[in-house]
Amino acid sequence: MRRRLTRGSFTVEASMLIPFIVLILFVFLCLCLYLHDRSVLSSCAAELAGKGAAEKYRSEKELEEWLRGQAPGLAGGKLLCLRETQAAVKVTKQRIIVSYTGQTSLLGGLKAKEEEQAIRLNPTKRLRSIRELKNIQSGKPSGLRN
Repeated sequence: MRRRLTRGSFTVEASMLIPFIVLILFVFLCLCLYLHDRSVLSSCAAELAGKGAAEKYRSEKELEEWLRGQAPGLAGGKLLCLRETQAAVKVTKQRIIVSYTGQTSLLGGLKAKEEEQAIRLNPTKRLRSIRELKNIQSGKPSGLRN
């Protein structure tokens, strides 16, 4: 009699445990997708800021418009769970700041914001300042050319 009662206990225990395991696996999968998308947004922001830093002869306004045009295509098609992705670009004389934001409806609406920045390169100004420093160190007047 006792043996007959314990035969069904495994089925009852499994029916209580399986939904919990499935829930844990779903949460783990959602978090993996979310972290993947954050990584993609971070690398896209860094790449876009680097592209902007290499464009040395454009004005701030031209560069900002160009980067805004490049931003959607850079992250498009690479994201797995984030939607409503938006890119913001800010260009000053010395810095380029690119940020991506996104949101997903999974797990209560997770949000992501990734921001990267790069220093604008101006090789001409840098070379001139180096020459000025060398002239000051050597004692030559700064108005004379080498």
